[in-house]
Amino acid sequence: MASMEELCDAMFKMVEADAGKVRYKPRDLEKAMKKELGASKQECKAALKNMMDSGRLVYGYYGGVSIELPHEEGSAK
Repeated sequence: MASMEELCDAMFKMVEADAGKVRYKPRDLEKAMKKELGASKQECKAALKNMMDSGRLVYGYYGGVSIELPHEEGSAK
């Protein structure tokens, strides 16, 4: 069983590694974390909520719900 911080870090690294190539659905991350860390569905949901609330990850809605890195606006560069 992984701690909340380990679970958040593992999910973030997975999304970050495939940013722009793969759009992960919440269920995809849940399955991967269950396999990799033995995390339960409730732990994964709590970790996703934690990262969404902190702004570390965001929901994308293009072609269905997906988990993405926050986008940087052009004027913010």
